[in-house]
Amino acid sequence: MGRQKQHKPRRPRGESGQPTTEWFGTAFHSTRGMQHLDVRQSGNGVLITSSPAEIDGVAACWPLRLRNDDDGQGLNEVAAAFAAGRGHVFGVTEGPSYRTVLAFLPDHPEEGVGTLARVRTPEDPEGDVVFERSAERPMGLWAEAGENLRRIVPLLSPDAPPADEEDCQLCPGCYRPVYESSTSHTLIGAGPMPVIGLCRLCAEGSTLRSLRQADVPVDPQQRAVLETVAAALV
Repeated sequence: MGRQKQHKPRRPRGESGQPTTEWFGTAFHSTRGMQHLDVRQSGNGVLITSSPAEIDGVAACWPLRLRNDDDGQGLNEVAAAFAAGRGHVFGVTEGPSYRTVLAFLPDHPEEGVGTLARVRTPEDPEGDVVFERSAERPMGLWAEAGENLRRIVPLLSPDAPPADEEDCQLCPGCYRPVYESSTSHTLIGAGPMPVIGLCRLCAEGSTLRSLRQADVPVDPQQRAVLETVAAALV
């Protein structure tokens, strides 16, 4: 895994200065480009979205919903584990000849990297362990997600209904997850064709400026979108 540089835009407070129930951060990787982590309220629980994550060996968006069934105790344990860089097992599911473990694994062999993973382990000790889903991020980014998760949990309403399956689109400029409820959801018309569904940082040109400073690779399609927006902002 290549060298990581961190850039962590935060959304812990609204324009009125009141705490909000969403946060996101981005890490810049020297070979993999931008890696995003998004934490937000989802019904009476939380939604942790990693984009991209590795799902069955393919890069994709991984939205992980965690229910709040114990007055915040379990979510606060998750927050504390992220913030402290401590391993945490979310749960274990037993299958006919295997079990599936969802866990946070700190201290990746490359120093300073932690992994959120869903791992299938066979009963046979000679069998292969399979990482069904995994998202590697710098430990500092997990720590910041944990601190903001701590701020979000007390704001969860016990009377909130269960979360609906909210649609998630990836911002075409950075592939950050953008939800319908996100305050950063922005539409912009630029050039001969409109660019739709940008996150706020891409719409403002901040993403392109940060990429130029970080000197990390960018998918050609992403760069074309970001440069189109930059030309429209001139």
